[in-house]
Amino acid sequence: MVTSEIATRETASQAPGKTPLTVSRSLLSLLPYHVAIECTAIPLRFDKNNRLEVLTASTDHKTLQLLQMHTGRLIKPVHADRETVLGCIAENYGQIAEKHENSERQTDPHRTFSLNLNDSTINIVNDIIHEALRLHASDIHFEPFEREMAIRFRIDGVLQEITGIPRARVAEVTSRIKIMAHMDIAEKRRSQDGKIRINEQGRDVDIRVSTLPTDFGEKTVMRLLDKSSFDYNIGSIGMDHKRLALFKKAVSQPNGIVILTGPTGSGKSTSLYAVINYIKKPGINISTVEDPIEYNIPGISQSQVNLATGMTFAQSLRTLLRQDPDVIMVGEMRDRETAEIAIRSSLTGHLVLSTLHTNDAASAVTRLVDMGIEPYLVSSSVSMIVAQRLVRKLCSHCKCETTVTEDIRKSLGVVPDLTLYKGLGCRACGYTGYRGRTGIFEVLPVTDTLRSLINNKSYAASIRNAAVEEGMTLLAENARTLLIDGITSPEEILREIAVIS
Repeated sequence: MVTSEIATRETASQAPGKTPLTVSRSLLSLLPYHVAIECTAIPLRFDKNNRLEVLTASTDHKTLQLLQMHTGRLIKPVHADRETVLGCIAENYGQIAEKHENSERQTDPHRTFSLNLNDSTINIVNDIIHEALRLHASDIHFEPFEREMAIRFRIDGVLQEITGIPRARVAEVTSRIKIMAHMDIAEKRRSQDGKIRINEQGRDVDIRVSTLPTDFGEKTVMRLLDKSSFDYNIGSIGMDHKRLALFKKAVSQPNGIVILTGPTGSGKSTSLYAVINYIKKPGINISTVEDPIEYNIPGISQSQVNLATGMTFAQSLRTLLRQDPDVIMVGEMRDRETAEIAIRSSLTGHLVLSTLHTNDAASAVTRLVDMGIEPYLVSSSVSMIVAQRLVRKLCSHCKCETTVTEDIRKSLGVVPDLTLYKGLGCRACGYTGYRGRTGIFEVLPVTDTLRSLINNKSYAASIRNAAVEEGMTLLAENARTLLIDGITSPEEILREIAVIS
């Protein structure tokens, strides 16, 4: 039986120092991992009065009551700073933490969502969508397999399995989604695309739906476009002041091309929308060609590519040029024709914003040349190239110091005595250790020196080296800055810079 008495708080001087602290597994078993994280506490030992000494950063009455309730013991708190306690938790729980985490997933709404499978199909689909919006997911994956349909959410760029639907209800769930998206429910052999618009607690949310036939049924993916959560502020994309000033200067020019480059999911479209929101004003006409239109921006003429009617990027761009534009945003320069029209548009007095898929900024130049664009056209039209990636930010609630191997430190290019951090995983971040994302950038202004190199058909490496000499910060260097500032983890940086360093 849990006693109502709580021992008085011990002084901070009694807490362990920086030396490693080893706690027996029998003591760790008294306090579940998720409670240790939530209370920032870890069992230490029993004192001579059989009270459980607990190292904790929070000694308020409610926390101590919670610790007593879970352990069933009289608590004797030993105070220490938050970093020390989190470090002890990370050091001692180890694999136990993973087991507790997996156990906690069964009931925690941040990781696994419990559906009422006896409910109507309409309510099941609605509940999944509402849960995805609550967790700020960007996509919902309905993936049919032999025994069940797995439901996964993409949160902060990473897919997480949330729940499952029995095989017997897969067909009706898929049909319900098709009805909502105005698709043909009888067509199961071809892929289909559709769109849903819902209102979630006063917020308008657009949902793009795509189906794909697979061995065990149709896989369905929903892209959630929550307008209320979209940040149009150019200052929020993650650039530091120096590079942001260069970026703002380039997009404020009356002509030229500004190119954003990076892989799918690197935040290029978000950056473009932020730019448009920054430069828009009553005196200029801004028009876009997109595939598809992700967010509607008030006061901007936005058009969508439609291959069925012949409205390709190139054809739409030709039409836009007859619409008296000042600024043109082309969602992607996919082919020579589109790139050529965009470049000639910039040379005739228009500011053009667009994207490419390359690994870094310098490679965008050689990509345009490889597409068949003459080097002199590239050098005279392109004013700036920005390469970017997105990395997850560590959760502020469970961030703690971590250690990595010497090989990892070398690959990251960080000094041995630099403090690195990781996220342990807690209720606030859905037990991922991360919460939110930020950008890493490589900003390359096209200077006279670089124009000369482009005209001489120099390799991307030569252009990159010249840009670095002129002060450009590489993606890997910007990523290391986030490490030094404790914003993200070594694992997250390696996930992004492994292909570019």
